[in-house]
Amino acid sequence: MSEKYLIFGGSGLIGSRFIELVLEEKHVVPKEEELDITDTKALEDFFNKHTGEFDVVINFAAYTNVDGAEKERGDETGMVWKINVIGAENVAKAAQKHGKFLINISTDFVFPGTDENPGPYKETAKPPENMNNIGWYGWTKLVGEKRIQKIHSNSVIVRTAYPFRAAPYELKLDFAKNILQLFDQDKLYPMFSDQQITPVFIDDLVEALERIAELKKPGVYHVVTTDTTSPFEFGNYLLKKARGVKGVVKEGSMKEFLKASGRTPRPRLG
Repeated sequence: MSEKYLIFGGSGLIGSRFIELVLEEKHVVPKEEELDITDTKALEDFFNKHTGEFDVVINFAAYTNVDGAEKERGDETGMVWKINVIGAENVAKAAQKHGKFLINISTDFVFPGTDENPGPYKETAKPPENMNNIGWYGWTKLVGEKRIQKIHSNSVIVRTAYPFRAAPYELKLDFAKNILQLFDQDKLYPMFSDQQITPVFIDDLVEALERIAELKKPGVYHVVTTDTTSPFEFGNYLLKKARGVKGVVKEGSMKEFLKASGRTPRPRLG
């Protein structure tokens, strides 16, 4: 069966690539200025008008600036909470009411990744009950996950990490493009060798999302690489392949970095 999608956040890093790779005529993609997912009535009106045009809802929309989000820590009236929690909740309610399968994109930042609670995390792993060791971004995404699961039983949470793409994207540098730009500008800083990450190639993520949409099996899925690496290793490998240089990345310690006052909590061992 060829699925037709309603996509929120289609202008973002991942959502835009999904649209590029999956045929355009299979999408309903409202622009942000046309539809605000934090506006319950506008969302319901949109579903009422277009419900026959799609089978699956994918919510890529999120506030993803980790350090920017931390400035609103604890503020449930702020933009981060409104988008990542209220917006996700509204989409889930509308999808449930209209009988649409829902996929919500989430993040590895819902886990602490500390020495006491390290990853890699299985899909059955329990995220923390409080935000003591995770940032506001991760906490709002986690609360959004929980509300979706409570509202809509026919839904999927897809957690991913450090997405990067080969295709150009002008609005935001991804994990790999940021490293390349810093190198090209001679601004490359030391990269952590003691951080464990599982970056994902966005084209692979899109393929997984299509499969999930086809199977429609509710649950939580972690869509990342099968192997772990560190930013230090990733950066050296990337620059060797893309710029033909070896050993130019200096080694840094995330454990030491996070000790400084005011640092945003983020998973070191994800």
